[in-house]
Amino acid sequence: MNQRVKKLQGQLKKLKCSALLVSDPYNIRYLCGFTGTNGMLLVTLKDAILITDARYFATAKKAGVKYYDQTKGLKGLMEKYKSMGLEEQHMTVAKLASLKKILPKAKWKAMSGVVEGLRIIKDAGEIKIIKKAVQIAVKTLADFSKTIQVGQSEADMEWNLLSLARKNGADGFSFPPIITFGKNTSDIHAQRGNAKLKKGEVVLIDSGIIYQGYITDMTRMFYLEKGKGIGKGKGIEQKMYSIVLAANQAGIKAIKVGAKFSDIDKAARKVIEDAGYGKYFSHSTGHGTGLEVHEAPTVSVHSKDKVEKGMVFTVEPGVYIDGIGGVRIEDMVYVNEKGGVEVLTDYPKIMK
Repeated sequence: MNQRVKKLQGQLKKLKCSALLVSDPYNIRYLCGFTGTNGMLLVTLKDAILITDARYFATAKKAGVKYYDQTKGLKGLMEKYKSMGLEEQHMTVAKLASLKKILPKAKWKAMSGVVEGLRIIKDAGEIKIIKKAVQIAVKTLADFSKTIQVGQSEADMEWNLLSLARKNGADGFSFPPIITFGKNTSDIHAQRGNAKLKKGEVVLIDSGIIYQGYITDMTRMFYLEKGKGIGKGKGIEQKMYSIVLAANQAGIKAIKVGAKFSDIDKAARKVIEDAGYGKYFSHSTGHGTGLEVHEAPTVSVHSKDKVEKGMVFTVEPGVYIDGIGGVRIEDMVYVNEKGGVEVLTDYPKIMK
């Protein structure tokens, strides 16, 4: 039995629940390493059994997890457990109705967030993978920056970025990258369009790669001063950039073990508000990263969580003014086992 499952079993004992039916694919992967597209993991106080079909028996064997053929029905496997936990955010109404019909005596208990709570603290194996993933992402962006030139479309850039990421060892993108130019940078989650880069336009690149299941997330700004090559921004763009960079640095400086995430958000937000741009910063300051692009904790004014050793999360303040443009600077941060703060995304943050 691996340590992650044992920790979950400890949580089940505290919650007085005899079993948890894990249905979120990311939680299943975290607990047992299974990566198939069909499966639920039944975690009891003494065991962990993957429920799947014959297509994934070989995958389950490779993951080293005990498995059960779902075609045999679930009653014989689960009827002895009277108190059953479920992840309600990952369970359809139809599936729950079916389970209740099969197990009419079971008492079902909503338990979303239990496994996610364990995932907040990364272990040494996860950190090793995440650091390697970030190295790939940083090298990819460095290589990519040399290819930026007037006339390229957002689609051209996306293809170049993916090609370089794969060449450098990534398994692919962790999310569709946001690559946008000029005034369109004010669209926080801009969709890929047909725009072509013009001389003098700012370029926003928000991208991440996936490596061995773990993701990266980083945003940097570039300024195309001449037909080819990167120059320095100017005017309102440079002013916005300086403010956001100061906010990014203030947010990172506020990180320490025991600090409230709401206070980290406030530290970054205050810089932007004091500069008179508060109304143009409309999202939270960051989010956890790991198996998913966005996971707990949230670096938000509304967050109730505090910083702990082993956490990995982003700091990404931004300013977005419709008709002018936007700036976002995003870093991934790791709070190590000694309580030190490591900025993993060590790509330069001075707009070139």
